[in-house]
Amino acid sequence: MTTVLHGRAADAVTLPDALVASGFTEAVAFLSAPHQHKVVHVHGGRCHAADGEVHTLDAVFEARAFDEDKELRWLCQTGTTGRAVLLTEDPAELPDAAAFPEQLTPLTAHTTMKAHYLLWGRPLRGTSTWTTLHTPQIGTLDVPFPYPTGAEGDDSADQQRLSLATREYVCVDSRHGNAYVGEERLLRIEAASHGGRK
Repeated sequence: MTTVLHGRAADAVTLPDALVASGFTEAVAFLSAPHQHKVVHVHGGRCHAADGEVHTLDAVFEARAFDEDKELRWLCQTGTTGRAVLLTEDPAELPDAAAFPEQLTPLTAHTTMKAHYLLWGRPLRGTSTWTTLHTPQIGTLDVPFPYPTGAEGDDSADQQRLSLATREYVCVDSRHGNAYVGEERLLRIEAASHGGRK
């Protein structure tokens, strides 16, 4: 059974406008700026940091926002505007043509596979909606995910690891029959399946 990945794109759009046009109800976003990388919670078209404040997007040069259904990719090209691409399996989730005028060629995948990336750091502290990860190499990073089960300081909690879940779209070359990963879409942050085990 094949899976089709649909997409629309827009040029010369600001990141706030792209987030609003994408129609996220609740999402996670990775924001890259020259001096920091932040993970934020997207709600109502705005990015919120762990302290609840609206995170400024002025210095962001690259962003990826995602939920279970779609992913927005934005790359700054001039000043505060850039190219935005939205990918989804459900065409109803695509922004309208006025906001994202370019229709991308659909990608037909022979199959899909789950993939996970282990996030650096172990839980240091957190709340019911955020966890602060810590590692000596990078310091601390707040991520919008509930602090693992167990009280702060509980060994079972601080040994739990978090991961980034993704879906890989495996395509087949029509000429030679070779399989390859044609695209990968970010889905969610979740508890790692093996916890703190190596």
